[in-house]
Amino acid sequence: MSQGDGSTRVVARVVLPRADAGAVLPLYLDSEDRTDESGEFVAPGVEALGRRSVRVDRGRTVSFGSYFNHFPAGYWSRHTSVDRVILSVRTAGGGRVAVYRSDSRGVATLLADEPGRPEYRFELPLSGADVSVYWFDLTATDDSFALVAADWSVPVSQTTPRRGTATVGMATFNRPADCAAQLIALAGDEEALEVLDRIIVVDQGTDPVTAQPGFVEAGLRLRDRLTLIAQENLGGSGGFSRAMFETVTRGESDYVLLLDDDAISEPEAVIRAVAFADAARGAHRPVIVGGGMLHLDDRTRLYAQAEQWNSRIGWVDLSRSEAYDHDFARSSFRRSPYWHRTHRADFNGWWFCLVPAEILRRAGLALPLFLKGDDVEFARRASEAGVATVSLPGVAVWHLGWGGKAPTRTWEAYFLHRNRLIGELLHAGRRRPLGVILHSLLGDLKPLLMLQYSAVRLRAQAMDDVFAGPAQLPGWLRDRPAEIRRMRDRFPDAGAVDAGRFPPLQDAPVAPHGRLRAARLLARTWARHILVPESASSRRSPEVRVGPHDLGWWTFAGVDSALVDAPDGTSTSWYRRSRSMTLEALGGSLRRHVRLWWKWPGLARTYRGAAPDLASMTSWARVFGDDR
Repeated sequence: MSQGDGSTRVVARVVLPRADAGAVLPLYLDSEDRTDESGEFVAPGVEALGRRSVRVDRGRTVSFGSYFNHFPAGYWSRHTSVDRVILSVRTAGGGRVAVYRSDSRGVATLLADEPGRPEYRFELPLSGADVSVYWFDLTATDDSFALVAADWSVPVSQTTPRRGTATVGMATFNRPADCAAQLIALAGDEEALEVLDRIIVVDQGTDPVTAQPGFVEAGLRLRDRLTLIAQENLGGSGGFSRAMFETVTRGESDYVLLLDDDAISEPEAVIRAVAFADAARGAHRPVIVGGGMLHLDDRTRLYAQAEQWNSRIGWVDLSRSEAYDHDFARSSFRRSPYWHRTHRADFNGWWFCLVPAEILRRAGLALPLFLKGDDVEFARRASEAGVATVSLPGVAVWHLGWGGKAPTRTWEAYFLHRNRLIGELLHAGRRRPLGVILHSLLGDLKPLLMLQYSAVRLRAQAMDDVFAGPAQLPGWLRDRPAEIRRMRDRFPDAGAVDAGRFPPLQDAPVAPHGRLRAARLLARTWARHILVPESASSRRSPEVRVGPHDLGWWTFAGVDSALVDAPDGTSTSWYRRSRSMTLEALGGSLRRHVRLWWKWPGLARTYRGAAPDLASMTSWARVFGDDR
């Protein structure tokens, strides 16, 4: 990896896409003529010559004020003691290099505009004025102007004396082809490999990754860096905790990089995350470095970065609409003020998350929660130990978005609810959190209106298991998922039917317009669900067809039976209203939530007392047992 000039350390390389450039180019560079008549991104007069180089036609300007190639100065200023960054640019041919700074409002200031020469060096301050983002543009004045390479570096004296290294931990479950592709991507970047001691694949599936041709290819490239561990399926928390456990036990690495098996990596993100973490440690402010999630099926759209937790209701804060689903092909990084600000992150998904090994030694591994919420709880626990999570722009992977998953409509609803409540018992403070309890109650009412009786039953079981206490959690890693699936399968909304055996159906009702109209319809719908028995014909044939993303409480305002397509469109279920099931579930929910309010203080003390042992190396060693 490029080391700078001896007094500096390269912390980010300016890079271009490795493949499929047309689909992802707006994440790497920007152009004055950035869209064509169809609104699609174009960069006329710009040609990528490789991973680091680009040619620019005479009279054209290309900007590296992009998601992957800007320098996030605000984050470096806030979390490290680095006081300046050095931009080094090498060019060939005739042109100009312009350097820009933006503030937290996204207002840009031109700092330098210099005529072409082979090498440039700009020292840019990270302290003092409101500096959020740096970037540079190239303008060609002849036909042979090209960027040869560019880097962002910082003084060696202002980071850790020794460059840190990481162990990659991937937990995989029956995604062997995706896992092998992820390994090949990492193996193909020699400079990224320089900061990786080991790549641990924890295979928890029945379709082994070792059977993939890609795994053999990756193994030949990675050699002794690659370690495979096969164990029974202990979920994400068990798989990632195994990688954490091995990292601490082996003592090779400063960090463990938790990486999803089905993500597509930008290897440059690995270099940047480790460099940033080193600089934070050098300032005695160790941090967890998280990466954003780009949509795998819409490659220029950033699903999430710098997520926050709404402690009032105990749920992800979804009110920050700008923080989700930003398409950089439609609205460039330079012209999106929101992304020029430095945002707080309360947690980061484990699709890409670099965790210092010292934090694992101090605060423990993940809790044995199987899946859903283990990443949130770990970050909150680390925060209470004085370790912030930083979701660093320019660090990201591509991952399948949540739109096609809808976990509240699957067996995962149990884990979502149980683990959310456990997290609040551990971290919500000593008072009864009325907002959390009311939000939990409302979470039962919505699926009841949508005839999702299986989801309400799983949420009830989740609460019962919370009342049972934390001692059961390690044992439930192995058995609970299958039991929950069997429990869910007993409900009609969980099964699949052949939609072709029914005649064509009309579409379901659409959402009401206006708050007053919606409130009236909601009141009538509740009255009907509680007071009016379902029709006999609803058991013989569905009345309407509901598309994958059209399901809402209003769907069943006057409907007793419907075919509902799964979010991913691969199956169809037959939802049928049951007045008796509604009344039973509603009564059970009210009783459980009253009990939760009453027992909260004692439950919180019990969980807080048990958590250190549950997350400890010793406890996880018992869980892994003979798999070690």
